[in-house]
Amino acid sequence: MQLFAIILAVSLERSLAVGKHWTWRRMLLRWQQIQLHKTELQDWKQNGLGQLVWALIPAFLIGLVLALFDNMLLSFLASTGLLLVAMVCTPARKRYKEYVELCRQLDETELSKKERTALLHERELAAERLIRSAGHRDIDSVQQALLWIHLRAYFAVLLYFILFGIVGALVYATLRDMRRPKHIPRSTWTRAYYLLNWLPTRVMSLGFLFVGNFSKASGLWLSTLGNIPPSNRDALFRVAAAADEITVEDPEQHGATALTTVGLVKRNFLLFIVFVSILTIAGWL
Repeated sequence: MQLFAIILAVSLERSLAVGKHWTWRRMLLRWQQIQLHKTELQDWKQNGLGQLVWALIPAFLIGLVLALFDNMLLSFLASTGLLLVAMVCTPARKRYKEYVELCRQLDETELSKKERTALLHERELAAERLIRSAGHRDIDSVQQALLWIHLRAYFAVLLYFILFGIVGALVYATLRDMRRPKHIPRSTWTRAYYLLNWLPTRVMSLGFLFVGNFSKASGLWLSTLGNIPPSNRDALFRVAAAADEITVEDPEQHGATALTTVGLVKRNFLLFIVFVSILTIAGWL
């Protein structure tokens, strides 16, 4: 059932134009803004731990309701819908399409020097918008943005869904989307966020070994297990670059390199689906 929910949710996410109000981030924001005036609960909600627990209540409440009903069809429909809202990444998808279209025009259209210069400038702006949509200031290339967006918006959500059910997927989406509570130290929050993404990063980059250049990437992947890299992003980018040689030298090849990165990600996702299918057939899911 988990396999069918994943396939249907991913298919719907790619084919439907989901509005910004139907995202887990927006739903979480509305939940956090609920005011409980003149109650002890409102005061508790203002401290760091209380704010965190309050944000996680919807995920566990949904899991409790599904467990009480214990209905396979209801669980399937709820899981599909909730995976969809947790994975929706419409702005980033739109910006990626804009970027690829500009790259295509530069590659396939005969242009004057002035027109080419204008298109190159538009592509740079499109690349900046795509990079910003990744949600991290340390990301400085389209290739890194595409990898990080896929990890946070899709792969990690689905991995935690396989491991812990819809509650796991929603807990991850909640921690991914919420801001750091005021009274929790930045270092503590950063460390927790690192641990949250540690497993998805290693599993996703492990897939790159099997769908890319195994001999070049395997040593790097093993080093991310034994040695703690500066961040999960560094671990992911280094293994991906080695697995599919996605470094960029010629600015004219930016579009082709982005497509190479997307191709690597798609092959990795298909490998993940095959693995989940095998576990389902074997009766382990």
